[in-house]
Amino acid sequence: MRRILLLFVVSLFLACRGNTSKIDLTHVVSYQLQLKEIQSDSLLLGIQDQIFDAFVQSLMTKDNKPLEKLALELETLNREKQHNLILYWRSYLQFYSSIYYQQVGDKKTAEKEVEKGIDWLESMENKNSEDYALLAMLQSYSLSFGKGMRAPAISKAARKNAKHAMAIDSMNLRAYYVYASIDFHTPAKYGGGKEAEEYLLKAISLPSQKVKNEFLPSWGKEQAYEMLIKLYIKKEDWESAKKYYQEGIEKFPESYTINKLASKLVGK
Repeated sequence: MRRILLLFVVSLFLACRGNTSKIDLTHVVSYQLQLKEIQSDSLLLGIQDQIFDAFVQSLMTKDNKPLEKLALELETLNREKQHNLILYWRSYLQFYSSIYYQQVGDKKTAEKEVEKGIDWLESMENKNSEDYALLAMLQSYSLSFGKGMRAPAISKAARKNAKHAMAIDSMNLRAYYVYASIDFHTPAKYGGGKEAEEYLLKAISLPSQKVKNEFLPSWGKEQAYEMLIKLYIKKEDWESAKKYYQEGIEKFPESYTINKLASKLVGK
């Protein structure tokens, strides 16, 4: 139950937040190949869940020691092996660290935490599809801190990076989900809301992972279903909303965020 409730917290902050240039694919880092070198590191086994669990513990106790401990362990491992995959998970942890500080009311530190993750990913060489998708998500999320005159440029960069992710790997659901999320949360007066449906439908049609692997990312599909249902509710397309609610709840029966949408569909 604690995990389900915390998924709702995360979704709240996710809700806050062109053309693709050619990418030289010859130097893109394959995480499948890196796994051969780092799969002996038990720290990275189930790392996605480890990060979320550390976030839950930190938030429940109002003490970020679990997140800090895991961040330090990843930093140490990164110094030893310096693989992109390790830096990916360090950046992913920064996202949750930022949410933690938002929740405890320290917005200044929260902004610094997400910016740290963005800086790491931007400086990463030979980024692959997963790296670009995560970078786009962090950039989009950073807009929840305002950014003033920089906001349009950051939004544009996030869209561009999501497109890069799709161009490198057309089967990466996280690339489509992140792009859809950016469009979903962009006000209509700025051109938003035109592409979210298409990209969310694409996202839910794809597997969370091509081959199940606890070292690699698998997030995105549950969030894509939640957003798609919200989109149809907003459009008052009740048949589609109910259809994808049923699909989503079958795949993620314990999802607090999807279950919560049921009340909006009663009698429709």
